[in-house]
Amino acid sequence: MHSRINPLIYVRNKAQKKINDEEIKRMVAAVQRQVTEDFQPVWGTGAQLVFAERKEDVPVHAYQIVIYETAKDAEDKDFLGYHYSPEGYPVANIFLDADIQEDKSISDTLSHEVLEMIVDPSCNLYAYRPSDVGRPERIYFYEVCDAGHCKHYEIDCVSVCDFVYPEWFENNWKQGSRKFDHGGYLDHPFHVLKECYADVFEARRGSFTIWGKETAEETQKKKRSRHRFDARKEKMSFSDIGKLPNPQD
Repeated sequence: MHSRINPLIYVRNKAQKKINDEEIKRMVAAVQRQVTEDFQPVWGTGAQLVFAERKEDVPVHAYQIVIYETAKDAEDKDFLGYHYSPEGYPVANIFLDADIQEDKSISDTLSHEVLEMIVDPSCNLYAYRPSDVGRPERIYFYEVCDAGHCKHYEIDCVSVCDFVYPEWFENNWKQGSRKFDHGGYLDHPFHVLKECYADVFEARRGSFTIWGKETAEETQKKKRSRHRFDARKEKMSFSDIGKLPNPQD
């Protein structure tokens, strides 16, 4: 039975000239293990991943991830494109050339986008962080891999992405009181690792991206792949406010 908490996610390969179907199938199998064995026990929601050789094999009610060599639309260049089918189901595009150049593999990206698609397919969920001494109140969008996306682990010799636990979005937990991500790198709610990021919204600033402390400016400018930022802003009608520089976490 496939439902909102157990969707079908079909993966298609449109970059056969550079990566064969068997390699994609191996990645899909590893990410399926990650979903079933690691992700579902803590998030309470899973998915069934299926490799599809043809577009015609994909049911209309399935989520989709499509692997292309390069982005065809200028607005998607160097980013992961995130759209919706005519029936309203999410369709994510992975661009092989840009991803290989940055990470030497697309398996981390596949893992990253599968997990985030499972939790928030419509890009409209968020968590509220109240204000405190020296910090404003803020909304954190439900992106479960961004805060630790620079950390990975292997399943069957395939690299997959670290992910946060639900407690990461819950401000009531004390620092070090529990695990906040699968790998144990994050030690408090809304913690963002160096060279990692989170998309947020503040009433005064609008929507923007924050970076982990000590992340170099050149890294901030470069590492913008795997973002569903524009899709989320369009879905939620958020706009950028002001021209202030982006702060770090």
